[in-house]
Parts: sequence; C-alpha cells; structure tokens
Amino acid sequence: MALSFRIDGRMAVLVRVMAVLLAAWAAGGCASGGKEEDGTARRFIESFDGEPVVPRAANRIYIAPPVDVTGSQDLAEKLLIKVREGLSLDGRLGVDSDEAHADLRLEIRISKYLVERLEYDAIGRAVKKRLWITADVKLMRVDRKSKMIFYEQGLQSFRIFSDLVMPIEPESRTREYVLDDLAGRITAKTVTGWYTDLLTDIEQRKK
Repeated sequence: MALSFRIDGRMAVLVRVMAVLLAAWAAGGCASGGKEEDGTARRFIESFDGEPVVPRAANRIYIAPPVDVTGSQDLAEKLLIKVREGLSLDGRLGVDSDEAHADLRLEIRISKYLVERLEYDAIGRAVKKRLWITADVKLMRVDRKSKMIFYEQGLQSFRIFSDLVMPIEPESRTREYVLDDLAGRITAKTVTGWYTDLLTDIEQRKK
C-alpha cells in the first residue's frame, strides 16, 4: 500500500533548504574535514528541533496590561481578566503578575472596537448590527534578547445582534460574548499557535 502525506508551503521550503545545506555541509566536510562546517550544520539542525510555540522550558507567563487605542471603557481590563483566566484554566503555563519571575511575556493591543449596522426596518432603524473587536498579539521570551516567538496582527472576533427585535440582546451583553471569544482565541494562539477551531462558519467559508 502506498503511503502519502502533505507538506505545507513553509515546511516544503524548510525541507528544501535543509537538504541543500546538508548536502553542502557533507560536500565541504568530505573535502576539508574542518570543524567549522560541522559546527555550522549542527547549529542549523538543532534550530529545527520541533519545539512547540511555547518553549518546553517555559513554565510561567506574564500578561502585560493590554493597550486599548479605541478608548472603550473597561475593555482592556476585562480582556486581561479573561485571557488570564483562559491561560490559567489551560494549565500549560502559570500566570505570574511579576514579569521578573516569568519565562514569557504576552502583549495585547486592542486596535478596533466597531459596531456596524447591517439591516434596517421600514422606518430606518438598524435592527441588526455586528460588533467587532480586533487585537494585535505578541508573545516574547523574557530574557536578555527578548526574542519574539510570534506576532499576530488583526486577531478578531465578532457577533451579530439586535437591541430592537427578538431575540433582543443589548450591546453590553454582546460585548461580553465577543470578549470571551477573543480571549479564547488569544489563549489558543499563545499555547498552540492556532485558533482555527474557534472560527465561526462565516469565517470558515471565507478561508
């Protein structure tokens, strides 16, 4: 039985680069037998050790107070609480209030808070709206070099609601739903590097 598997674009490029460098190292090693080539190849290979998004040696994370450029009241504070709870419940990392004791630093910048009108009734009232919250997220090592692990720009969550027709849902409650979902996506992105399982049907169809 033939076995088959798929390699995504980034992995395919990585495989090709590794093959080229290993071939060059082997040729150089056979020709010169020098230790410099051996050390270069070893460092290259060791840099691709399959380590997950969260480094294996990391145990604690510090969440910097989110920056909110939208000026929305209490938005940053609520998101901080929800992300802290999400990471604590996940259990992979302990959340530390002191950055000096942490291995990782999570930074969140709330870049958009928008209520978009979608549908109107006969007298011009907006009977369906969509609430968007968008954030930029950065995860870094806490060390002398402050190495960045990832930077996710435009991570977003939204919900359609109405405060005029059934089922009536006030904007304040919708905001809580959206913040819960956004915090879940930030938690998943931080721990695993992915949050595709949390995408809505609309988002899945756009992919």
